[in-house]
Amino acid sequence: MKKPLGILLIIGALALGYVGYNKLEDNKTELKLGDLEITAQDKDTKQEAYMYFGLAAVALIVGLMISRGKI
Repeated sequence: MKKPLGILLIIGALALGYVGYNKLEDNKTELKLGDLEITAQDKDTKQEAYMYFGLAAVALIVGLMISRGKI
């Protein structure tokens, strides 16, 4: 009964990690003019991406522990 829950948590962790990665990559805006390069980032979006990474890590650890029968 617990094993499917663990697998769902692992899949959810992968999805959260993917969303976090996309948020972090889409956060940058670059402007290049010859040798000059200007980069801007949104601080709130970056923090949100790291929050997704943290949730993904927790879900992955709990999912692995449940699927191995340690919880």
